[in-house]
Amino acid sequence: MDRNLLLAIVLSVLIIVGFQYFFNAFAPPTPVNAPSTVELTKKTETPAKKASEEPKVLKEQGKTAPELSSTSTAESVDQNVPGVQAKESLIKIETPKYEAVLTNIGGKIISFKLKDYTANLGSPELVNLFPPEGPDTSEPTIRLTRSNEVFSDAKLVYTSDMKDLSVELDKASPEKSVVFRGVSSSGLVLSKKFTFHADNYLIDLSYVLENKSNEDRDYLVTLPLRKYFSDDSKQFSWNSVEVLLDGSLKDYYFKDVKGEEELSGHVEWAGLGEVYFFKALTFPRQPAAKVTFLKPTKEGVAEILVRCGSINIPSGGKSTETQVGLYLGPKEADALQTAGANLGRALVYSNYQILNVMSEYLMKFLRFCNSGFTVLGFKVPGTGNYGIDIIILTLLIKILFIPLTHKSMKSMKRMQDLQPHIAKLKEKYKDDKSALNKATMELFRDNKVNPLGSCWPMFLQIPVFIALYQALSYAIELRHAAFLCIPSIYLCIQDLSAPDPYYVTPILMGGTMVLQQWMTPSAGDPMQKKMMLLMPVVFTYMFLSFPSGLVLYWLVSNILSIGQQLLTNRLTARTGI
Repeated sequence: MDRNLLLAIVLSVLIIVGFQYFFNAFAPPTPVNAPSTVELTKKTETPAKKASEEPKVLKEQGKTAPELSSTSTAESVDQNVPGVQAKESLIKIETPKYEAVLTNIGGKIISFKLKDYTANLGSPELVNLFPPEGPDTSEPTIRLTRSNEVFSDAKLVYTSDMKDLSVELDKASPEKSVVFRGVSSSGLVLSKKFTFHADNYLIDLSYVLENKSNEDRDYLVTLPLRKYFSDDSKQFSWNSVEVLLDGSLKDYYFKDVKGEEELSGHVEWAGLGEVYFFKALTFPRQPAAKVTFLKPTKEGVAEILVRCGSINIPSGGKSTETQVGLYLGPKEADALQTAGANLGRALVYSNYQILNVMSEYLMKFLRFCNSGFTVLGFKVPGTGNYGIDIIILTLLIKILFIPLTHKSMKSMKRMQDLQPHIAKLKEKYKDDKSALNKATMELFRDNKVNPLGSCWPMFLQIPVFIALYQALSYAIELRHAAFLCIPSIYLCIQDLSAPDPYYVTPILMGGTMVLQQWMTPSAGDPMQKKMMLLMPVVFTYMFLSFPSGLVLYWLVSNILSIGQQLLTNRLTARTGI
């Protein structure tokens, strides 16, 4: 029966090691499933039309944001016209959550810095969703296509009647609209309206197209969305296309997008994301119909084309309006829920539903502890430290598992007490394994010992461990979250979502495992003893690359187990049970 315990431990190690291997060494929770043949539909447009809509990465100039200048009042011109020099003017919108810079050339956002998130640990540089060091991915633009015309406003020079070039939003002034107006070389008048909100990462966006020509026009409306990604091999990068199609989340890694692929259906939103941040187009009034994936460029630009269907604009100054939303922000539960448009579906911790649900509840508990709560009008403050919240969570899980672990410890103690009897049976039936197994089972039954009883707590904790691993790896709340750090002391956890750079917690965790193994009653098998001594070494090696928040969980769990083992040993010695 000792072999069963040994087998259970070996299987547990194999499950954890296999988990890392098959999840592609900390790969994102949502698997990369290439679009199925059912989902994929090849383009069916005519060759001429297809060529006219062939996506290209727009090579716009100006990777760094120029200084603010006065708003141009010149008549709108198409910068594509040779010899025409356009003057660029910039508008800055600042809210408590972000700082956005818009340009009149293309009527686009060329910089979007998130105030609550720094690019790197300890760096004052903020996360910019339109990074100046990469290829220009400023957004949004609109592409209009008809039989004899392809128009993109990416370089169209707009005008704006904004008098203030720098606007700050707060509770007293919660929203601000910026309207750009331009005229294409074919005489189509475009009005592009951004509405920014002080408490929300979602930007309302509307396009009004006015036809002042003498002919009716039918256009196919396409909204491109692009993202620059610098390192797809980075741990937890999760650079992927994400689409909420027919109520289901579709997710594909950039590296698996080969181009010329298209999803058709009821598109609520379509976006480009990574593990912590996300940009997406939403369609509050009328869902989009198709999303085309383009193969990422060598420069690291991923792009999708969202098809919004066709519009008819009668001649004689008639107009039509298209309303969409643009989300530029973190994958944070409250932020996504506040933005609405079902964007909360973008937050996924695991591809497996049960693990995803467990991860969500674990994160809800951590947020609850962190932010505090109100009881009968009295505000109970939160800890404000996710490391302490993990310790509280570990304590709670340990309390829930006390009955099982106590039973397991008692079972192991009984197994140890039975070793002399088992040794006698081995000697008696050394040439008859069948008789030995039968006699051993009778011995266990007579003494009410379950040989597998010591294994169940370990197996039952594995799903909790994996769910916590997923939650701590992909929750933006843990990003750059420090635990008991003092500036002058560097041997501390500065980022609970990243491995401990000083290996302090993994080594402490290994040490507590050695102590725990030493205190655990042994079954007397020499081979089992050697295997048990190897366990701390294997676990320490694995935990070196785990998120330090997860290592903290395991370390605290070991310390609590040691305390429980001491109490169990004393209770057993006192009562003899």
